[in-house]
Amino acid sequence: MKTNIKYSMKKYNISLTLLFLLLWGFSWAQETTKAVEKRESAVQLSFYKKADQTKTARVKVTAKNEHNKYMPVANAHVNVYALNNKAEELIGSGVTPVDGQVVIDLPKTLPLDADLKFTLIAKLENDPAFEDAKDQGSFREANLTVIVNPADTTRTVTVKATQTDKDGKEKPIANATINFYVQRFFGTMPAAEDKSATTDETGTGTFTLPRDIKGDTAGNIVIVAKIEDNDTYGNIDSKVAAPMGIQLAVDKNPFPRALWEPRAPAPLVITISIIFTCIWCIYFTLFYTIIKMSRDKNPPTPTGKPPYGLAYEEWVKE
Repeated sequence: MKTNIKYSMKKYNISLTLLFLLLWGFSWAQETTKAVEKRESAVQLSFYKKADQTKTARVKVTAKNEHNKYMPVANAHVNVYALNNKAEELIGSGVTPVDGQVVIDLPKTLPLDADLKFTLIAKLENDPAFEDAKDQGSFREANLTVIVNPADTTRTVTVKATQTDKDGKEKPIANATINFYVQRFFGTMPAAEDKSATTDETGTGTFTLPRDIKGDTAGNIVIVAKIEDNDTYGNIDSKVAAPMGIQLAVDKNPFPRALWEPRAPAPLVITISIIFTCIWCIYFTLFYTIIKMSRDKNPPTPTGKPPYGLAYEEWVKE
C-alpha cells in the first residue's frame, strides 16, 4: 500500500514538473515572438538638387503604430543605392531622426542609362525593429538659371530651365512649373499668392515680383526659383540676390524707453523709485518706534547699593 502511494506521488510530481516546463516554454516562445516581431513600414524617396549644385536624397520612413496608422519613426537604418547596368551600388547610408526623414548626400556624378536618367533606390533592410521596405525613382538632371534686372521697373524675374542632351548641349525644358520664393531667416516664403510660372518652348518662365516685399537695409532680397516634386526632375532650386525689395529703415534708437520695451520711461522709473523709498522709510520708522517702546517698558535695573538711609525699593523707583 505504501509503495503504491509513493509511486502515485512520484508520478504526480513528475506530471507537475512537466506541466510547469510546458507552461514556461509556451510563455518563453510568446515573449520571443513578440521580441522579434517587426513593424510594417514604408519608405518614400525624394531627389534634391540645390542651388550650389550639390545633390541629396531625402528618405522618409513611416511604420504602423498600435492604432494601425503609419507614423514617422526614428532610428531606422536606410541605405541608398544607384542602379548601374542593373547592378545596385551603395552610395550612402543614414539613420532617421525623430521626424523620420534622413538626408543623404549623393556623389556629384551618378550612373546614367540610355535615356540619360539615373535611378536611385532607398531601402530599409535588415533592421531589427522594422520590416524591409524600399522605394525607387528615376530622375533626369536639370538646371535652373534665375535672371533679374534691378533697373527694370516692372520687377520681372526670368527663369530658364534646361537639361543636357546626349550631345552635351543644353536643351530647354518646356511646360515645367516653377515656383518662386523669397529667402527668409528661417526658410523661404512664397513670393506672392500666385507664386507659379510655366516655361514655354524655349524653357523660359517669367514672374512679376510684388512691390511690398521687405529687404535688408540696402533693399536686397534673395529670390529662389524651384521645381518641386517633379516626376522627371525631382526637386531643383536656384537663387539670386537682387536689390528689388523695400529698404529696411534703420532705427537710430532701437531700444527706446517705452512700457513695451526693455527700458522703461524715465518718469515711470523715478515714480516707482520714490514710492519704494517711501515704503522703506515707513518700515524703518516702524521698526525704530517698536524698539524704542520696548525699551521704555523695561527700564534698566540699577546696580550697586542704595545711598545711606534710602530704601532699596524707593531707590529703584528713582
